[in-house]
Amino acid sequence: MSSAGGLAYGRYATGGREEWLMRIGPAEGVPILFLPPLFEEMNRTRAFIATIMRELARRGYGCWLPDLPGTGESSLALEACSWSDWRTAVRDAAEHVSRVAGRTAALASVRGGALLDEAAEAGCRWRFAPVEGASLARDMVRASMLKPEQMQGPFVDLAGYRLSERLLAALTDAKLQTVGRVRTVRLHSDRNEADGKLEGTALWRRSEPANAPELAALSASDIDDWVARCAAS
Repeated sequence: MSSAGGLAYGRYATGGREEWLMRIGPAEGVPILFLPPLFEEMNRTRAFIATIMRELARRGYGCWLPDLPGTGESSLALEACSWSDWRTAVRDAAEHVSRVAGRTAALASVRGGALLDEAAEAGCRWRFAPVEGASLARDMVRASMLKPEQMQGPFVDLAGYRLSERLLAALTDAKLQTVGRVRTVRLHSDRNEADGKLEGTALWRRSEPANAPELAALSASDIDDWVARCAAS
């Protein structure tokens, strides 16, 4: 991995390709693999996730954030990606991180990233504002203002993203799974059930990318406590 400005960049192998992987914190630290939201929500929350990672790195954790196929700097076009590609990538990234760190990684997911965390072996799972795939698909269709007849064919353009009909169908069908030890955290304004509630704003709903350092600090503390509790049990 190459380092710059306190960050480390490398790659992990998946699907016969290599995808980018960012690390903040020591490679030998207790590993946490972050799974970001999907599509535009990923862009709106990336700074927030990086801030959580930095907070945890100060406590000795090694925090990792992968590019999934078709996202970020991936050489694969999104329209060529399948849901299976993403599940495989999560599994491969988790195995890579666990191998480098010498211990099984914990998974920390945000929003739609939680739909994929069951694909990998994990010491424990922490989810922030998890959402069902059907809800994400509805939001994208609503934002695109498409009529039903405009959504016919092998590819669909939704909210600035071109994806296959198969990927959209898989996203719509994707549901949150309870696998192993899972802690779900939501905002106080969210009425859905959760193991914990934090004060903050829904960054993924904003029109532009934003950060929330106080919410990031609260999230980091919650993750730290959960990972320690899982390790002790």
